[in-house]
Amino acid sequence: MGKKNLNIKLPEAMLDELEIIRRERSQQEGRRVSRNSLIEEAVEKYVTAAEKFLEGLFQEGNLKPDQPYQISVREFLGRHTDDRISMMTPGGYVDLDKAQTERLLSGQMVKAHPGCREDFRDAPAEELLPQSVLSAHLRDGVWQLLTDIECGTETVRTVCYDTEDIWKSRELAKQFFLRAMATCEGSEKERYTNIYMKLMMGMTDCDDSEV
Repeated sequence: MGKKNLNIKLPEAMLDELEIIRRERSQQEGRRVSRNSLIEEAVEKYVTAAEKFLEGLFQEGNLKPDQPYQISVREFLGRHTDDRISMMTPGGYVDLDKAQTERLLSGQMVKAHPGCREDFRDAPAEELLPQSVLSAHLRDGVWQLLTDIECGTETVRTVCYDTEDIWKSRELAKQFFLRAMATCEGSEKERYTNIYMKLMMGMTDCDDSEV
């Protein structure tokens, strides 16, 4: 199967986690494992798992892709705090029991994985709770949710170091620049802080100039 190049930007914190996994895998397998191969592996696992997930959801005939729930993850979790929940989100799979649901609703992080439970990452509440529930189905005592970035949110534009990015939601942009602020110092941190403050002020066009 042929391959095509794809230029993607990943948060610095995620790249740091990826480097740790790369080193551990290289040591375990006795060969050099590249970051590209790990990303390709994660995407393949996610797509395969997503296809199985959707097939299972729609086999019952109760869910239709053109009839979304129109409810946020926050609202759904608030109604099902005692239930076991498995979410397929744009950032990976999130499995919740009662304690983890309460943790997420209180604003704390939970764990997400790309379909392989050995590769976890921290998923912040501000990333997950605003998302929209596209479908929900109770199977074997577990709620299976398919979620996406919140519907109807305004896009925002950021410009940092003359690089322009368009974000699907303000929350995603805030999340990225907040993490960038926490991992940098000096003038670079000031640039990220300027953008973050403009996002917090409700601006839709945010560059890295002084507020």
